[in-house]
Amino acid sequence: MTNLATRLPAPPRLRRIFGALGALALAAPLLAHGGQYRGPGDVKPGGPGVNANGQGGNTGSSGPTTDPGKAQRDTVNPNPSCHRGGGAAAGAPGAPRGMQLGDDLTRWEFWWEFGKDPFLQLRETVQSGRVIAPEDALLNPRLAARAQHVDAPTAADRTVVADRIVQLLRRGAGRDTTSAALIALAKIGSDGDTWRLRDELLPFLARGDQELRETAALALGIAGQVDADTIGTLTALVRAAGNGRKLSGDRSVNERTRAFAAFGLGLLLQKGRDAGLARRIVDALLPVVASDRQSRDLRVAAIEALSQFPRDWDAAAPRVLRGAIVDALMAYYDRRMGPGEELLQAHVPPAIAKLLPANDSRTGALRARFATDLQRQMSGSSQGKTNPHIAQSCALALGPLTPAWEHEDDQGAETAALLLRTFRRHKDHQARRFAIMALGRLGGAETRKALLTEFDRSNKALERPWVAMALAVLELPARRSAGPDYDPDGEITHRLRASLTEVRTPSAQAAIALALGLVGDTGAADAMRKLLRKKGHQSDVAGYLCIALGLLRDDLSTGEIRAVMRASARQSTIVFHCTQALGLLGDPNVVGDLCGELTLDEPSLARLAAAASALGQIGDRRSLPALLQLVDRDDVTPLARAFAVVGLGSVCDKDNLPWNAAYATDCNYRASTSTLTDGAAGILDIL
Repeated sequence: MTNLATRLPAPPRLRRIFGALGALALAAPLLAHGGQYRGPGDVKPGGPGVNANGQGGNTGSSGPTTDPGKAQRDTVNPNPSCHRGGGAAAGAPGAPRGMQLGDDLTRWEFWWEFGKDPFLQLRETVQSGRVIAPEDALLNPRLAARAQHVDAPTAADRTVVADRIVQLLRRGAGRDTTSAALIALAKIGSDGDTWRLRDELLPFLARGDQELRETAALALGIAGQVDADTIGTLTALVRAAGNGRKLSGDRSVNERTRAFAAFGLGLLLQKGRDAGLARRIVDALLPVVASDRQSRDLRVAAIEALSQFPRDWDAAAPRVLRGAIVDALMAYYDRRMGPGEELLQAHVPPAIAKLLPANDSRTGALRARFATDLQRQMSGSSQGKTNPHIAQSCALALGPLTPAWEHEDDQGAETAALLLRTFRRHKDHQARRFAIMALGRLGGAETRKALLTEFDRSNKALERPWVAMALAVLELPARRSAGPDYDPDGEITHRLRASLTEVRTPSAQAAIALALGLVGDTGAADAMRKLLRKKGHQSDVAGYLCIALGLLRDDLSTGEIRAVMRASARQSTIVFHCTQALGLLGDPNVVGDLCGELTLDEPSLARLAAAASALGQIGDRRSLPALLQLVDRDDVTPLARAFAVVGLGSVCDKDNLPWNAAYATDCNYRASTSTLTDGAAGILDIL
C-alpha cells in the first residue's frame, strides 16, 4: 500500500528531488513554491485510459501546454516525469520496479488532507493555550507549564522578519529561496518602514523565470492588500493585454501566470468589503468564464476565484454582485458540452454552494437542479451530463445547500434520501464518498440516525472510514458551540470506540481515531495509546493516532508520542504528525526540538520540510531567532536556507488558516487542472 504522507513543505523546485516520505520509500517529489503534500499520488485526471476512480496512469496535462517556462524547467529537472504529476521515472532514486499501479484516489486521506484546516484549526488551537485545573497542576506541576499560551509573533517581530526577507529578495538569492521569500513576504502581508510590499513583488512579474512570475502574481493576492493598484495589476494580468504585457516585461502573459493572477483576485475578493473594488474583480473574471477561447486552467481559476465572494456580505450592492456571479456560473453550467469540458463545469456546483447563504431565495431551485443531475447519472439516463466529476461535485454541493434534516418529512428529507442512495448505489466511487460527507455536513437528528445505520452496515475497510469522518463532521458544530461544556454524543462515541479495535486495516483505524479526536471522546485515549504502542512504526496510521491524541489533549500520551517520533526519525511523515500533536499538547520542548532539526549537519530534505512546516503551524515567536540565524549562515545549503524562509513566513503568517484553505475546502479536487492541483505546483499544493 502506498504510504500517505501529510502536507510536507518544501522550497520551490524541490519537486525535482526525490526523498523517502515513508516506510515504503515510494519516490514522491518534494514540492514547489514551498509546497505541501496532499496524498500518495497525483490527483489530476489522466487521459482516456484512466477511470473515474483513479485507477490507471496519469497521461498528461488537463489543458494545452502554453507555458513558455516549461522547456527551461524540464532542462534543469533531472527527472522530468515528476514535473506536474505522474510517478517516479524508471531509475529514479527509490522508484519501484515495473509498472506502478494508480493510487486509489477515493481514499478518505485525500479528502482530509485537502480540507482538514477548518476542522483542525491547528494554529488557533495551539495559540489559544490550555486551561489546567488547579488540582491537576498541583498533582503534576509539569502541566502548569503547558497552560501557558504559545508566544505568537508581535508586530515588531513581523517587521524584523519582513525586512530580512526583503533584503534576501534584493540581494538576488537563488530560485528556491527567492520563490519561498515571495510567498513568505505575502503571508506577512504588511509594508515596511522604507519599502512597500507591492513594489517589492512587481519586478518579479517581468522575470524570465516562469516560476517567479506566477509566484509573484499569486503573492499579490496572498498579501491581502485590497486596493485599486493591486486589483488593477492582477486584472491586467488576467486580461493579458495592454498593461498586462508591460508588467510582464513587454512579453505575452502566459496561461499559468494568468491563472495564478485569477486565483490571487479571488483571495482579494474574499477579504474585501468595498463594493466598487469587488465589482472590478468580478468584471475581470466573468468574461473569462463566458469565453470559449480561454484555457482550461484559466476558466477553472476564474470559477474558483468567483466562489470566494463573501457569503456573509449582506447589503444591496453585494447581493446584486452575488446574483450576477451566480447567473454567469449557471449560464456556463447549462451549456451543452462534451465530457471533457464538463470537467470544467464540475467546478460550478461547489462554487454555488460556497456563494449562496442559506436564506437566499435561489438556493432551493439550484439545490433541485444539482439533485436532478446527480440522480440522472445514478439512474444511467442518457439525458444531461455524463462526466463523473459532475456527479461528484453535485454531491459535494448538496450538503451546504440543504437545510438540516431534523424530522422525517422536513425540507431536507428528500435531498438526504438522495445522498444516501448515492452512497449506496452510485457507480462512481468518488461520488459515493462525497455524498456521505455531504450528508454529514447537512446535519440534523435524522441525519445522525441515518449515519449511524450506515456505519453499522458499511464495509469496514473502504466505507467505514468515510462514515466515521462524516459522523465527526456532523458532531463538530455542537462541540464548537458548547465550548468547554461540551459533552460528546454517547452513541456516536460508543460506535466509534468499538470499531477502533474491530477494524484491521491501518487506514480505517486512522480514520476512526481521528474521528474520535475530532468529537472529543477522551474515554478513547487509553485504546488509542495502546494501538499507538503496537503500530507506532506504521506511517499510515501512527501519525493520525498522534494527531487524535493531541486533539483530545491527552497528556499521558506525550511520552508515547515522543517515543514514536524518536523511533521514526527517518519517516518524516510520522515526525511531522508527532510534532503537530506535541504542539496541541503544549509540550514546552517541541519548538526547541524543531529548531534543532533545522541546524543538523546533514539533515534530510524531508526532515527539513517537516520541521519548517511544524514550526509554522505552531507559530511560536521563540522559533524566529533560530530561523533567522539559519538564513544568515554562510555554511548552509541553499535548500536549507529556503526551508528556513518557508518557516519564517509560516510563523509570521497574518492568518490563522493557510491562505489556500478557502480554495481547498469543499473543492472537488478530482476535477483538477494543473494550476489548481497537480501534486506539485498548483495553488492547492503550495504551503
